[in-house]
Amino acid sequence: MPSPAQPHRNPPSERAALVFAIASILVFLGFSVWFWVQTPENVATHFDSGGQPDDWTSKAGLLWIFVPLGVGLPALLSIRPLYEKLPASLINAPHKEYWLERGEKTYLVDCLMELLRITAGLTALLVAAILVIIAEGARSATMSEWLTFVPTVIFLIATGLAVWRFYRKLTPPR
Repeated sequence: MPSPAQPHRNPPSERAALVFAIASILVFLGFSVWFWVQTPENVATHFDSGGQPDDWTSKAGLLWIFVPLGVGLPALLSIRPLYEKLPASLINAPHKEYWLERGEKTYLVDCLMELLRITAGLTALLVAAILVIIAEGARSATMSEWLTFVPTVIFLIATGLAVWRFYRKLTPPR
């Protein structure tokens, strides 16, 4: 059983996850500028089952929603002091009691922050992909199914792997 003074077998890469979250937010902001420059004033925002647009929104209105979502949510997920101050009873993590009983709340929060920051970066990239999908729809006037399917599947697989990593890191040593 590791003590607070001993290093863990697989310490979380919380800083790398923070760099990923920040880089993803910057990529999202870059795609937002590209979207503003490349798309017409009104863009299709909903498509019927045949891939034909059936609802339109101004690009300014769309960015008014997407920029706070693509920057704000990932930023909120990345602010460590918010989660450090949470009472342990509000943290829902596997094997939480094991780590708290050993005085390892810092390790628990490190693992949580790694998960949240990876999820934050993936969220920013997913919202950037949605902007690209909308821009492509504006160019071609139809929406191919693979264009929406691929980013969603990548997001779900990557998020699932991050959750699996979180679980593995918090599984007590044998």
